[in-house]
Amino acid sequence: MRIARTGLTLAATVLPAVCLGEPQQEQMTPAPETAPVQEEKAPPLEGTQPDWKFQFEPSAWYAGASGKVRIAGAPASSGTVRINDLNLDNPKLTPAGELHVRTGNWRFGFGTFFFSQNRLQTMGVGGQLGTVAFVPGDQVYSKMEQNEYVPVVGYEFWRRSPEPSDAVKFLGRLEVFGGARLDDVEFSFAQGAVASSQSEFFGQAILGIKGSMEIAEQFSIDLETSAGGWPGGNDYAWSWDITVGFMWRPIPNVGVQLGYRNLVNELRSGSDSQRFYYNGGLAGLFFGAVVRF
Repeated sequence: MRIARTGLTLAATVLPAVCLGEPQQEQMTPAPETAPVQEEKAPPLEGTQPDWKFQFEPSAWYAGASGKVRIAGAPASSGTVRINDLNLDNPKLTPAGELHVRTGNWRFGFGTFFFSQNRLQTMGVGGQLGTVAFVPGDQVYSKMEQNEYVPVVGYEFWRRSPEPSDAVKFLGRLEVFGGARLDDVEFSFAQGAVASSQSEFFGQAILGIKGSMEIAEQFSIDLETSAGGWPGGNDYAWSWDITVGFMWRPIPNVGVQLGYRNLVNELRSGSDSQRFYYNGGLAGLFFGAVVRF
């Protein structure tokens, strides 16, 4: 009994302490904070790539020649002969074309044409061209060739962009350009067994201005004019060129064009009996295609 009483006393002493004691809390380790994931960004480019635009304009120029000519071989006192007296003034379809490359405000262009005309004419006047002398009634064979190459660099210094409120969208541009006009000219004449010809090459610097207006992204009007020269004593070149063109693009990158071009030039070389002289020009309508890419 005494042992039992002692056991109950110990139980009464220990149990309340166990029951009333605060439970031991588990030590929680806080989870490490994770850094927010950042989206990977492409490294910045050093500069934007230039936007290159190409435009090719193959065309046919219905050009007629005019003016007067003299070639080497005639006496120094002999004069010139008019192109229309030789019947070389009839219009002739002439292959021509232009290529333009644009980037930003800059344009790099190249234009060319290849004119060739020949006629057998009963002369109404007398004269001498080279060693070929003729009188009224003689039949003279004449041939004229003029091939031209025009590289230019242009800069667009003004632009009028369409406004959102415009009922019809207009885009206007003005550009100044400079470059060279290179002409390869040849005249040939024959009367009976006598023949004479001369070929000359002329180069000159040119400066011009070009204005264009685009309407509703389908129609455009271009006006371009340039003048140039190369003074050099006996070798001399001077020219003036004006072109107006109308373009229609039924689809964005392909179109057709129609216009008028007038080219006037004076070309001369040599002196006395070896003097070459041509003062005239080519003028007429042209038509062709426009391809952009």
